[in-house]
Amino acid sequence: MGFYGQINSQITGLITDQKGEPLPFATVYEKGTSKGTTSNVEGRYELNLPKGKHEIVFQFVGYEQQVRNINYDGKRLELDVKLKEQAVELEEIVVQADAEDPAYPVIRQAMAKRKYYRDLVQAYSCDVYIKGNIKFLDAPESFMGVEIGDMGGSLDTNRQGIIYLSESKSTLHFMEPDKYKEQMEYTKVSGNDNGFGFNRASEMDFNLYESYALMGRQIISPIDDNAFGYYRYQLMGTFYDESGRLINQIKVIPKRSEDPVYSGIIYIVEDLWNIQGVDLVVTKGSMKQPGLDSLYIKQVHVPVKKPDVWRMISQNITFKAGLFGFQLQGSFTGIYSNYDLERDYEKGFFDNEIFKVEDKANDQPLTYFDSIRPIPLTQEEAVDYVRKDSLQTVRKSKVYLDSIDDKNNKFTVGKMFFGYSYNNSYERKFFSIESPLTTIQFNAVQGWNGDLGIRYRKEYDENNIKWFRFRGKLGYGLSDKRLRASVSMTKNFDRIHNTRLTVSGGIMASQFNAENPITPTLNTITSLWWKDNYMRLYDRSFGKVQFSRELVNGIYLRTSLAYEQRSRLENNSTYSFKRKDDEYEPNNFFLSISPDDERIPMFSNHEALIFEAHLRFRINQKYVSYPGRKFNQGSRWPDIWLHYRRGIEAVGSDVNFDHFAVQVRENYVPLGLIGYFEFNTEFGWFNNTDFMQFTDYKHFNGNQTLIGNPSRYMSSFMRLPYYDYSTNGMYTEAHFQHHFDGFLLDKIPLIRKLGFVSVLGASFLYTEDRDTYYEINFGIDRIGWGLFRFFRVDVVAAQRPNRDMAFDMMIGLNLPMN
Repeated sequence: MGFYGQINSQITGLITDQKGEPLPFATVYEKGTSKGTTSNVEGRYELNLPKGKHEIVFQFVGYEQQVRNINYDGKRLELDVKLKEQAVELEEIVVQADAEDPAYPVIRQAMAKRKYYRDLVQAYSCDVYIKGNIKFLDAPESFMGVEIGDMGGSLDTNRQGIIYLSESKSTLHFMEPDKYKEQMEYTKVSGNDNGFGFNRASEMDFNLYESYALMGRQIISPIDDNAFGYYRYQLMGTFYDESGRLINQIKVIPKRSEDPVYSGIIYIVEDLWNIQGVDLVVTKGSMKQPGLDSLYIKQVHVPVKKPDVWRMISQNITFKAGLFGFQLQGSFTGIYSNYDLERDYEKGFFDNEIFKVEDKANDQPLTYFDSIRPIPLTQEEAVDYVRKDSLQTVRKSKVYLDSIDDKNNKFTVGKMFFGYSYNNSYERKFFSIESPLTTIQFNAVQGWNGDLGIRYRKEYDENNIKWFRFRGKLGYGLSDKRLRASVSMTKNFDRIHNTRLTVSGGIMASQFNAENPITPTLNTITSLWWKDNYMRLYDRSFGKVQFSRELVNGIYLRTSLAYEQRSRLENNSTYSFKRKDDEYEPNNFFLSISPDDERIPMFSNHEALIFEAHLRFRINQKYVSYPGRKFNQGSRWPDIWLHYRRGIEAVGSDVNFDHFAVQVRENYVPLGLIGYFEFNTEFGWFNNTDFMQFTDYKHFNGNQTLIGNPSRYMSSFMRLPYYDYSTNGMYTEAHFQHHFDGFLLDKIPLIRKLGFVSVLGASFLYTEDRDTYYEINFGIDRIGWGLFRFFRVDVVAAQRPNRDMAFDMMIGLNLPMN
């Protein structure tokens, strides 16, 4: 069976220019239909058609279309074609110095018809073939001291080679205004007979009839209503296509290269004012994606139904990227065929599953794709399939995997300090001892302290659907002379509902705020340099069982039951680099100071049985399905969380309380060229607080340093003291951030070339026993150079009760800090 759903034979050939140079990604299709293909990078094409008479159109951007009439007898036919450069005509127009370019009236007509063509087809389905190819143009011999090798057989002696080659055949369904459903029937990944690749037609939907396309940030269409503020246009000329339609060839020129814009050529059909094709590029400056050099988009649209229904028949997306000495080039080519514009979908067809890989989609041999492939393989691709499929058999064998493990498992003196791993790859068992050097920290309770961690992981299948994990940690503090140990064991049962059970226990020095508002690394710095020990700790001996599962799509449950023995800890060290004669602030909290100066602690030794339940509702959650696996894709609605925490007075527990909270959070609300915003709000209250310890209060994530972590700004305050607002009463907190994505800074000369973006934020906190706290911040993000854009700087105005507004500057580090 051919790609077009019938028994077909093959027409093949080479497409070149007049000098014999191959034309890659040229479009070939049968006139009046959506049956077509493109040439590969070597200029070769294959077109499967039934017996009979056909008009075949050959088309390449910047070249004249050529139509060949054939009476096809069903036998293999070699049909080579040479295309001439487009002889565009530009009417002689006397243009005054201040006159408008002739392109502008055409663009205005296209703008006026944009929404019409966007909404013209209410529903359709089509077949989509996608071939993805990513290759190294160059790769270093080693990275950070680790030998790279040939990367699983991908690299040749010149450090070049294909690292990803995949083909897929899908059916794409669409219904207005924005409902997609894609079903992948067949897929092939070079060197991985268990892989599915990441070819998705719905992810290649760069529709210029829409106002924006998301490429790192929202890129404005050159025919959007507001495009004149971002583009200039130049009519390069006109020509007639194979049916006598006049085509306007218009150059799209960005007014500012750092704006979210395209550049290149767009082809508009006269009188119809629709898009016939595009040859556009988006630069890394426009996308704000430092690692990605440029993204090239070529599309060809053909008429499929009179009088004015055109559909995309081919699309090629090419990119170049560089990172740490690696140079990449990739292309994804899609062939769209068999459009059905009269689809009448049953109610419920478009559910929340937007992409599905059918069972056994990757079971077909390479010969199957040989029979349906509309784009011929290049010689390099054909060799890659054969070589990697052969290597896969060897590299999955026990002998090979054992030989690699024997080499990597050898113990050396360096591994004693920097970590050691022992793997049995064939049985999918992995053991490691973590480096103790990376865990050395300081706090006033333990003094200098460090951990020795071990990990073990067992995977029960090749797709890592079921697994078991063990973690253990042994820690010691030099000042409190206390040895503490903890373990946890987790079993993951499936990847559809992500059912997971964890059992843990041990002894730990834990922060009163379980969300760890200050990291051990940052507390070490503030303690040693400024003698500010912000980390408040208590001793926790515990046993805990935790269970989590997605009950149905969009409803996720996480529960736990823990029994804890909690004990006070005191400072045991006065060490610091500076201010050595000063004392650290006490580790514990005090309710008040009585007239005789007796301090009353808010925390005493006790035992607690704590039950927690957290339920998340995500309305209309979209997801993609692979055999045995489900991946959630989010929703247009905010996440709604219901939190419940119960202190149970039983089996020796000294606490009895109820904590309820409702949280609403949204991480991405797009606003077109203005950027996007996110918010996080929570309202909570307590019942039965007579038997309650400070440990179980609601603590808010504050910051008393001038260093922050931008990844936590949506759940923390920049200048709030860590525990001043802790409460066992009613509270409301809210956080908001708007990311301008260059909307402001791109308008400032010179600054816009730096690639920085601006952020505006605000946070609010109310507790019934304290007055309102709020803060406002304005920041510059992505500060740095090239790929190393780790910094963010914010000016923060914070208003605390009965105090003047305080202004500070925060330095944000987009780096993981333990």
